[in-house]
Amino acid sequence: MPLSRFAADLPVVSEFISLGEGDTPLLSLDVVARHLGLRRLSAKMESLNPTGSYKDRVAAMSLSLARQHRNRGWIASSSGNAGLAMAAYGARAGLPGFLCLVSSAPLEKRIPLMPYALDVVGVDGVGDGATSERITGLVDQIHAAAERYDLYLGITAHAFNHDGMRGVDTIAYELAEQSPGATHVYVPAGGGGMLVAVARGLRQRRLRARVVACQPSGCAPIVQVLDGASRTPAVRRCESGISGLQVPNPPDGALAVRAVEDSRGWGVAATDEEIVSAQRLLAAAEGVFVEPAAATALAALIRDVGTDRVGRDDHPVLILSGAGWKDLGRFAGAAADLPVVSFPDVAGRVDEWASHLGGGVAREVRS
Repeated sequence: MPLSRFAADLPVVSEFISLGEGDTPLLSLDVVARHLGLRRLSAKMESLNPTGSYKDRVAAMSLSLARQHRNRGWIASSSGNAGLAMAAYGARAGLPGFLCLVSSAPLEKRIPLMPYALDVVGVDGVGDGATSERITGLVDQIHAAAERYDLYLGITAHAFNHDGMRGVDTIAYELAEQSPGATHVYVPAGGGGMLVAVARGLRQRRLRARVVACQPSGCAPIVQVLDGASRTPAVRRCESGISGLQVPNPPDGALAVRAVEDSRGWGVAATDEEIVSAQRLLAAAEGVFVEPAAATALAALIRDVGTDRVGRDDHPVLILSGAGWKDLGRFAGAAADLPVVSFPDVAGRVDEWASHLGGGVAREVRS
């Protein structure tokens, strides 16, 4: 069902624009739980939204508001996920859009934009190696254009689109139905908006789960404040390659810090290598393929289990924010190098494979 079933807890609109977002399943990760020594571990599968990420909830609410306000169209910036969501829901709403896309966004986040009737420009300097000054400059231009042409400002941050971000509260509303006993909710954090919304929704439903901010160590301004290493959630330059979390000056950073502290939670930074390893673990052990930004939640949990911050009887929930097909570049080499055999040789290759049955990553994890 669309977000409209939570209409009483969301901004007022006369009609909800929907593509069937929300009501994503809560999946039990039994194999990884055993591997980590936990009794229970669950994943909120935001990767199963219509365009493959939680941003569909923001877009659904934002375009519903744009129609309500009679805006002439919409404008947004994105590293990929928000852009595709806004494009799809913009088309559904019948509103034209202009998208400023991070030029270093993975090809898999650029190609799906092509069928939509919107204007897209790539913007240099706001992805890999991004600086706070460049991102602020881009946002200022977009904000001015929205006011000049009566466009809905679809940037996915509370600082610019508070009412649209309310759509993400519904993740927590659903968790209250699916797992009211969750003890921790691990949330990937780039700009911090998803974390703020999830924490707000948990409070609204009176759930006591601790909220954990999960960031790559090469771009962890929110975690640095929570760890006491910095007073302001901002770093000079992004040194992480994790698409979607490359935000050196998160617009909702201060709100995210407060939300985590209010929940008695904390922040965890994992290396890019740990994040990619967690991505592979989810796929090999559970059949769950998510993009690295989403796998940051598991990488953070693995660190917390290792330091006894999370114990055997806890029930953590990972917010898996985006699908794996959105960032495939690191697998391109292996795909190009797949062995090719002539058809008479297939039986021999199967025999060779069968001689090693019982091995492999999934088997190692299960043991």
